Amino acid sequence: MSEATLWQRLLPLALGAGVSPLLLLGQLAQLIGPEAPRVQLRRSGAYLLGTTLVVLIWSWIGGWIATRLPQQLGGADPVAAVVQLMLGLALACVSLRILSRSETDSAGAAALSGSSGLTAALLQGITLMAINLTSLVMFLPASQDIGRSGLPLPVRLAAWLVLDLLTLAPIWLPPVLVILSGKGGRRQLQLLGHWVQAHRRAIDAAVAAGFSVVLLGRGLLAL
Repeated sequence: MSEATLWQRLLPLALGAGVSPLLLLGQLAQLIGPEAPRVQLRRSGAYLLGTTLVVLIWSWIGGWIATRLPQQLGGADPVAAVVQLMLGLALACVSLRILSRSETDSAGAAALSGSSGLTAALLQGITLMAINLTSLVMFLPASQDIGRSGLPLPVRLAAWLVLDLLTLAPIWLPPVLVILSGKGGRRQLQLLGHWVQAHRRAIDAAVAAGFSVVLLGRGLLAL
C-alpha cells in the first residue's frame, strides 16, 4: 500500500470515529457549570485522560491484531473485505438500534450530569469512550489499514497519531476553545451543547448509517 492510499483510506474513518455527540456532551458537562474555570479545566483534563486511555488500548489491540494478519499487497484482499463487511453490518444494526431507542437514554443523562471531582471525571471519560461502539467500529478498520500497510515505521506512527487525535477531537477541542476564547467560548459551547443534545439521536444514526454504507462498499470492492 502506498502512503497516499493509506491516508485516503484512513482519514474518512478517523473523521467518522471522531463524530461522537455523547463524548462531546460529556466534555461540555465538565466545562459548563458554576465552578471556578480552573476547577472546570482540571476536570476536563481528567475526562480527556480517561478517554485517551481507552483509545490507547484500542490502538494497542488494533496494532496487535494487524501484526497477525497478512500484509496488504494490493488487488483482492479477503481479510479486509471480511473485516469491513462485518463492521459495516454491525454499524447498520447500530443505526437501527439508535433510531429505536428513547430520546433520553441513560448514557445521555450520564454525559450531561457532569462530575463532582477529578476521579469521577476520569471514570466518566473511560466509561463513555468504552461504550462508544460507533467510534470503535470505525477505529478498527482504520487501525488495520495502518498495521497492514507495510509502510516505514515513521509513516505508521504518524498515521496512528492522526487516528488517535481525530478520534479524540470532540474531547480535546472544547477545552482548547475555552482556553483561547474564555467566557465567549463557554457561551458558544453551551449553545452547541443544547443543539447537540436536541439532535443527538439523528446525528448518531446518520453517522452509523453513512459509514455502514462506506464500509460495506469498501468490503465489496476488496473482494
